[in-house]
Amino acid sequence: MTIAANLHRTRFFFLHHGETEWDRDGKLAGRINAPLNGRGLAQARRAGEMLRGSGIRTICSSPQDRALMTAEIVAAQIHAPIVTIEGLKDCCFGDHDGAAAGDWFTEWRLGVTPDGAESLKRFRHRGITAMNTALAHPGPVLVVAHPGIYAAFLEAAGMAKTGDWLTEHAAAPIFHQPRHATRWTTETLAA
Repeated sequence: MTIAANLHRTRFFFLHHGETEWDRDGKLAGRINAPLNGRGLAQARRAGEMLRGSGIRTICSSPQDRALMTAEIVAAQIHAPIVTIEGLKDCCFGDHDGAAAGDWFTEWRLGVTPDGAESLKRFRHRGITAMNTALAHPGPVLVVAHPGIYAAFLEAAGMAKTGDWLTEHAAAPIFHQPRHATRWTTETLAA
């Protein structure tokens, strides 16, 4: 059985957390607990406005500050409870937490794990398990997490190849709906 066959197939929204200073500077925060900056706070408020009337019943969030702050701002506008899920945390890059993506990151995506870091394989498995945990809550669910978690979902759903990562920090909600046994449709909500 493939990983795609193990995906919980339900409608949901995904929201990449708002921008932090680390994001602005082109660095991968990893397990560093970075708060939103001014732009990130504005992105979260705008996402909350876009999601009003969407019928979201549960918000599942990474417990890291940047995701949880985003989830709290959205929750204040849509009045849905927040459930934190440890497995939605960003990847641990070990000594490279807070570093700019460079050769080490390319090598990590190819399967070379730096000292103290989480392997790509383990991170993907954790991410899909956490997504399934989130999607088992009353829905539609909003998942607020990190680009790598979303990349793991996209790959498992057959919508992206290994190594595709979000690069833009738009923090725009993306609606997902399963269509067939192996197909999903996606739609990014516009402001």
